[in-house]
Amino acid sequence: MNASDLKQTLWRVVYTKNANLQSSGDAAGPWHPDRRHIERCAQAMRAMAQEVGIQSNAEAARNACTWLSSPA
Repeated sequence: MNASDLKQTLWRVVYTKNANLQSSGDAAGPWHPDRRHIERCAQAMRAMAQEVGIQSNAEAARNACTWLSSPA
């Protein structure tokens, strides 16, 4: 994700054991500009007993900043 991607809000389904919205990219679906579409995807996954959440690119950027500032 680069800085120009943050100009438009994008959404994705985040799927981890506890729907951890601070998860890495490998535990999330692709970005999509239509939040309603992503909500429908999340609902379909919940119907299959998956624990999922929805994340925006702005939330992901904030989370990435905290990862980068955390001591190793």
